[in-house]
Amino acid sequence: MLGAKMVARAKINLFLQVGERRDDGFHEIKSVMQALELSDELYFRRTDGAQRILIRCNDPCMPTTGENLVCKAIEAFDKHTGAMGSSGIDVLINKRIPIGAGLGGGSADAAAALLAMNHIYELEMPMDTLLSIGARVGSDVPFCLAGGTALATGRGEEIRTLDPLPPFQVVLAAMTQEISTREVYDRFDSMAADGKAPAASETESEFQALISGIEKHEFANIYPNLRNSLESATIASAQVEEFKSTAMGAGAVAAMMTGSGSTVFALVAGMEQAAEVAWELGKTAPITIITSFSDKGAEVTA
Repeated sequence: MLGAKMVARAKINLFLQVGERRDDGFHEIKSVMQALELSDELYFRRTDGAQRILIRCNDPCMPTTGENLVCKAIEAFDKHTGAMGSSGIDVLINKRIPIGAGLGGGSADAAAALLAMNHIYELEMPMDTLLSIGARVGSDVPFCLAGGTALATGRGEEIRTLDPLPPFQVVLAAMTQEISTREVYDRFDSMAADGKAPAASETESEFQALISGIEKHEFANIYPNLRNSLESATIASAQVEEFKSTAMGAGAVAAMMTGSGSTVFALVAGMEQAAEVAWELGKTAPITIITSFSDKGAEVTA
């Protein structure tokens, strides 16, 4: 294969419980994650290797050097397989997922890169192997490969697929300011040391209720139990609370920050209500997006 067109889907955290920092520097987490139809498009082309990895992007804020997770994913894939040999890879990224917003855009692009490499070099590696490689690239990469609805544990790389949720519409309210995940977790640790951040035990009952609701298809028991331990640690807490209040006032059944923020997602039952929520959020949110749940992760489309 000479090339591949990819879809890289965003994610939200319906539940995020953060535990203590581990010896490897990561935190132990429990998270119920959900893939969205909001996605980046990526185009991969195999070259003669004049330049090993060339990344271009329509968003000038996106790094295109070695720190880009797409570059790291390609390097990790080649380290595992040796498939590239003397060839190179050109990548064109059409960004639609806001950067640094807690929506997993970088991880989604990395997941797409692993699938693209497997496709282009015709290796037919099983998903379990790609998940293992993805875990070395980033904690959210395995989920972005799997997609759908899943429970993520460990540092986020251990994935257990859950039953799909109803096809709710999702309204996203994002800011233009990129949020550093490391800084949010550092703030969480500092607040936890002072007793100002929620301990994992404080959200365990909500977690169990949420998992039970998903397994029993008792969806009315799901949305009251959405939680995110990092909401208290975001530097944009006032804006997050404003977005949540606005969404609920406009008819959303639930609203919460995703990941390390600062994007707030609102769940609504239908498109008409989604438009109303988006209209109200758009009065103060710099970026407002209407999307929906997806049962897929990254995939090859051409």
